[in-house]
Amino acid sequence: MTIYQKVLSGLIFSCALLAMGNSAFALPNEFICAAAETIACAQDEPCVRGSANSVNLPLIWRVALKEKSVVSIREGGEQRTSEILKTIEGEDALVLYGFDQGVTWTAIISTSDGKMTMTSSTYDAGYIVHGGCSSKILK
Repeated sequence: MTIYQKVLSGLIFSCALLAMGNSAFALPNEFICAAAETIACAQDEPCVRGSANSVNLPLIWRVALKEKSVVSIREGGEQRTSEILKTIEGEDALVLYGFDQGVTWTAIISTSDGKMTMTSSTYDAGYIVHGGCSSKILK
């Protein structure tokens, strides 16, 4: 499978997650999130918009709330586990916060439809990821 096919597959997967999110997302212990679009901005550089892989970010995140962990999965299969330091459950949203290897990250997930926005930053760069989350594909 070419890189183009992998990126296209990831985008299709992300759109499928968003489409499945029409009913209430609920708050399962485990769910998966996928990136649909990313924006990366480095200090003194123009911002780049594209796929997760094009800005060197994971395509998929597997979230385990009870274990307080997020496993990020890159397009090539590389995985990394990060600790969830704080979880806030709001009326219509779930907020997750973490810090890993000098990178801070925050995700907000709509509990009504599964839409997700994640931000990540270092001292000289920032990233925005739009996508969706679902527990329906996990077994």
